[in-house]
Amino acid sequence: MTGMNKGMPILDRVDSSKITELSNAATEVTLIDQLLTEQRSLSAVERFSQKHEAESTPIQSKYYKDLIPIRKPSTGEQYAFEVDMDKCTGCKACVVACHSLNGLKEKESWRDVGTIRGEVDGVAEQQTVTTACHHCIDPGCLSGCPVGAYEKMEDTGVVKHLDDQCIGCQYCSLKCPYDVPKYDDDLGIVRKCDMCHERLAEGEAPACVQSCPNGAISIQVINVAVSREKSMKGGSMVAGAFRSDYTLPTTNFRSKRKLDTNMLPADDKDLTPAHNHIPLVWMLMLTQVAVGASITCFVGQTFAADAFQKVALALSALAVVLGNVGLVSSLLHLGSPLGAWRVFLGLKTSWLSREILIFSAWMPALIGYAALLWYPVAQGFLPELLTFEIPSIITTGVGASAAILGLLSVFCSVMVYVDTKRAFWSMPKTFARFFGTALLGGFAGLVSAQSILNDSVGLSAIVGLLMALFLKTAIEFSLLKPAQEKDWSYAKKSALIQLKSLTSTLRVRGIFIALAVLSLIISLSFPLAGLLCLPLVLVGEWIERSIFFQAVVTLKMPGELNKAH
Repeated sequence: MTGMNKGMPILDRVDSSKITELSNAATEVTLIDQLLTEQRSLSAVERFSQKHEAESTPIQSKYYKDLIPIRKPSTGEQYAFEVDMDKCTGCKACVVACHSLNGLKEKESWRDVGTIRGEVDGVAEQQTVTTACHHCIDPGCLSGCPVGAYEKMEDTGVVKHLDDQCIGCQYCSLKCPYDVPKYDDDLGIVRKCDMCHERLAEGEAPACVQSCPNGAISIQVINVAVSREKSMKGGSMVAGAFRSDYTLPTTNFRSKRKLDTNMLPADDKDLTPAHNHIPLVWMLMLTQVAVGASITCFVGQTFAADAFQKVALALSALAVVLGNVGLVSSLLHLGSPLGAWRVFLGLKTSWLSREILIFSAWMPALIGYAALLWYPVAQGFLPELLTFEIPSIITTGVGASAAILGLLSVFCSVMVYVDTKRAFWSMPKTFARFFGTALLGGFAGLVSAQSILNDSVGLSAIVGLLMALFLKTAIEFSLLKPAQEKDWSYAKKSALIQLKSLTSTLRVRGIFIALAVLSLIISLSFPLAGLLCLPLVLVGEWIERSIFFQAVVTLKMPGELNKAH
């Protein structure tokens, strides 16, 4: 046996289980093996890159090299779109390419195609117009943004939106007269065309330029001073667009055909109401009523403290409650409210920044004034703890500060909309409507407070509220008069929207005005009827403020027939 064992191969002497373990260990694939295998396999992008790494220019450049500049802009120059309208057929290849190459959402579009129509020398004419951001010399979106979410690139002049800075306030959409910034509900921010500037930097044409089968869109290098001078002369880039002297757009539309400047957009007769911005309706209405109530409280407390003491307590509390609800409701309008703390960044140019910051100072002052008025009441309950007497001059000073800041905040609210250059939101109209609401709020609050706390409603309060209602109604009625004008205008279109599309809303508005007047008349005999004045005024002003947003004409480039605003 010993001799036989010596003659056997060494493998025959190894236990069979050991052989199995060694075999499995040799064939087991580790994580490192997997990673090494994956690295040896090229992706589709890597294979494409490897195949074309010898190319010094984009492969498709031979098709569009004449449509983009051969050099970058120098000092005093910038990039600009140029559109040859004679070549545009309205095929929307540019829209599709922009959507696909920029990875936009299903209903998101940074480029639009519209139509203008009219009669030229007795012949009916129609022209399609393709538009995107006009990368203005003085962009309204940039100056209006409260958080600095826009920048105009120094080397190219491209107006770029900074998505990570945006809070979704949508004020840039109101400031832009061409409807360029588009709000995305899912992301809670706006986005816009950036001329595919990263592609241009590599010598590649923007998506819209590459896709146009007729070469109707191109990128040019323009002289900024020359473009500014041209825009400041008045007129618009193309018929149906807003005047160019506002933001100084740089897009050049050219055509060998005679296109009359009086041609109108195909959707010009569309009377679809604009977005009603419900959170802003609540904010504007409630803060203005609160300002009116606080000023009425301050005036009454200053000149008739003894007779006005109880009413002042009620008005101050009312102003604090309504003002806070209004300010909180404004946050619902923001797509990304957590970034609202940065609103001070736009203080230099944005009225929205100024409005927010002054409102932020007004509310603490108002709360302080209300607390000072209620302090004697608290002393009555806690005389041993609250022994310190507050000088009346302090109460008067804080009340005056709250009143002044309230008036300034309403003025800033006025300027937020006046600065958009929309006819329906002009200075006289908006100033009268916003301060009219404050006046109504002050008198309505006074009447309601007196009806509860006093045995009768003061005649001066009734007369004041009646006059305020009459003035406010007259102002709103004057906005309907342009509907009778022969010539087309933005004011006429706003009037027609109210009379035709918002007829029911106008009627309800009138009913609440009539009910407020009726409650005032009844309060002469039954003071408690005056209690209804404030809620009736609040509902009526809510409806009026909704009309304020819905009846404005949306400023934009020529649109398509039956296309919603």
